[in-house]
Amino acid sequence: MRILKYILLLLLLFSVAFVVFVATQQSDYRVVRSKEIKASKDIVYNFVSDSTSLVDWNPWDKDNAVFKNLKSVPGDTIMQTITVSGEKNDSFMRFQKTKKGALVTWELKGKLDFELKLLSVLQGGVDNVLGDKLEDGLNNIDTYLVKDLTTYNIKIHGLVTKHATNYIQQIDTCSFADFQKVSKTMLQNMMAFVEKNDIIITGLPFITYDTWDKQNKTTIFSMCVPVEEEILTTPGSEISGGHFDEFLAVKTTLTGDYSHNQEAWDKTLAYIKKKKLIEDLEGTNIEVYKVSLPKERKPSKWVTEIFVPIKKRVYIPKPKPVETEVEITTPVEGTTTNTNQ
Repeated sequence: MRILKYILLLLLLFSVAFVVFVATQQSDYRVVRSKEIKASKDIVYNFVSDSTSLVDWNPWDKDNAVFKNLKSVPGDTIMQTITVSGEKNDSFMRFQKTKKGALVTWELKGKLDFELKLLSVLQGGVDNVLGDKLEDGLNNIDTYLVKDLTTYNIKIHGLVTKHATNYIQQIDTCSFADFQKVSKTMLQNMMAFVEKNDIIITGLPFITYDTWDKQNKTTIFSMCVPVEEEILTTPGSEISGGHFDEFLAVKTTLTGDYSHNQEAWDKTLAYIKKKKLIEDLEGTNIEVYKVSLPKERKPSKWVTEIFVPIKKRVYIPKPKPVETEVEITTPVEGTTTNTNQ
């Protein structure tokens, strides 16, 4: 029994010594990880800087980590604070252009609480503990941008009838590069307007294009939500009512990220030319977001339907040839026709 007491006492002393050893470990830390991602630097930067995409690459439990943007240098650096389990950490992300894409360097520094000190001791240092988290985050970005964004399919259905629709719209102008971010914000505004005013919607959100200026790389477009009845809004309101009549269109379905939209449009226009159809330039070009954010996070599963208006062919029947009667005169027997008079 006395030996057992000594053993327990030794274990207790060892535990106290171990706790003291953990508690006296250095609190300040700095961890750095890098990864090359085969996507352009602008695409990677825009993805990471978009707060709504955080859920797609955050390596921590979303309820256990709070990200706060402090400062950013567009296309170059993002500085944030990341609070994990009540401890604030400083985060720096740098983006460099490479031959294959972009090199992302993620630096995290701060102070360790007792739990992280304990994990660091057990796992061979803080670099192994938090370094693994940074690697997970960079791998998540790579998976999303490289694997998920490059998986897509384009299918042309041919001629369909697009039925008449009432809708509400918000019109804006932006560059091609900012289109995804601007349209996403506009869609959120539209849905908030619908909910606030108890408006009944009859279908999926869609976009109509007024202009698509390839030279200046800008577009004027409308974010639309189909509604049951035509709605009139007050003058000066950013939300207005609209309507289009039934029309004939070539339909194309893009399954995948919106970055492949231009290819889908190019293939649609090529199909129109091949089939010798005539595009109705005064009609309404439409993109319907059949499957999109926020219900589906993976871009490879997004579904966008494109409708390009086509002029209806008017067939004018050719007139039947008119048969003409030719009168033939037969000379009467016993008479002579004198042609020399």
